[in-house]
Amino acid sequence: MMKILSTPDTENKKIKTYPEVELLLCCARTQLDPTTIERIKVLVQQDLNWTHIIPTAVLHKVMPLLYQNLNNICPELVPKAALAQLLSYFQANVRRNLSLTGELIKLLNLFESQGISVIPIKGAILAISAYGNIALRQFNDIDILVRQQEVLIARDLLVSKGYESSYKFTREQEVARLKSPFCKDNNYHHKHTGINIDFHWQLLQRYLSFPLEHERLWERHKSVSLAGKTILNLSPEDNLLFLCVHGSRDRWKQLQLISDVATLICVSPDIDWGLVIEQANILGCRRRLLLGTLLAKDLLGIKLPKDILRRIQAEPEIKLLTTEITERLFRQTEEIPKLFDKSFFDIRIRERLQDRVQYSIYQSILVIARSNRLFPAWI
Repeated sequence: MMKILSTPDTENKKIKTYPEVELLLCCARTQLDPTTIERIKVLVQQDLNWTHIIPTAVLHKVMPLLYQNLNNICPELVPKAALAQLLSYFQANVRRNLSLTGELIKLLNLFESQGISVIPIKGAILAISAYGNIALRQFNDIDILVRQQEVLIARDLLVSKGYESSYKFTREQEVARLKSPFCKDNNYHHKHTGINIDFHWQLLQRYLSFPLEHERLWERHKSVSLAGKTILNLSPEDNLLFLCVHGSRDRWKQLQLISDVATLICVSPDIDWGLVIEQANILGCRRRLLLGTLLAKDLLGIKLPKDILRRIQAEPEIKLLTTEITERLFRQTEEIPKLFDKSFFDIRIRERLQDRVQYSIYQSILVIARSNRLFPAWI
């Protein structure tokens, strides 16, 4: 049982949590300062509940970082059974990541042969570009972004290689999804390998008020070497905005979502914060950006520019949301968020009145339409 509350080594000293959770916070990082390293050593020597720590790390998708940091810093202090279990999970994650990365490379080669431009997102590309090691991030599928005008060609290529709609949609239904403001991707499942693909033509649904001009993503893209192949990658500025909006859509329910933001910022010292703020204001996602960066600062100790800190100070709602997310994140029991709670969160996190109204209207349409079966749920 976890009974002792402690103050974790974070920027926000008001946070109180259990030593087991503090250990996860200390280890959910790729860059550790001497103070954090010493704190990890102190924590590991306490009577920790490892039967809680390990599954929680897996659930929050920070298990590879937990193992890597413990194994590098103080393996002799970790109970042998716990370290062995972590090693087993770590090795299984490496095998899965390598399999998914191999399939990603095959698909990129296939699309390239047909002149289709693809930007992988999250998954292996984020593991390499931000974490610096494909083994240090948990991911279970492949996410790729294509230009909307090339979606159907790319879709047919996937089908020719054994992929099929995860929801058994017909081609006509998939075409309809392309035109729907509620949809951003199609999901595919390989009937033999079991690999899942999220096939995006939008980073997020248009009704979520993230009307990014996708051609700009290709104009600002960076390149990353993966398995000897040069691959397109989102620029740090676009990636940061995407990760903050994506994390907010999921209500920051996993520590990995915060770790992704923190890690990207740490490895991007030249990030153009002026461009990030400019784009966030245009897209109406300034609060989501500030929330993601504040969570990364408070929980994982990253340093933020003074201008970002000043903007956070000017947004009292961001501080309230950060506290609520932190308290929910550390609860020992899982809970499924009620529709009202989720919708209220999504409305609060929007700074523009028109976006709040639009979101509320679309949510009302969805609830009414689905309850009355006015159109298929996939629309």
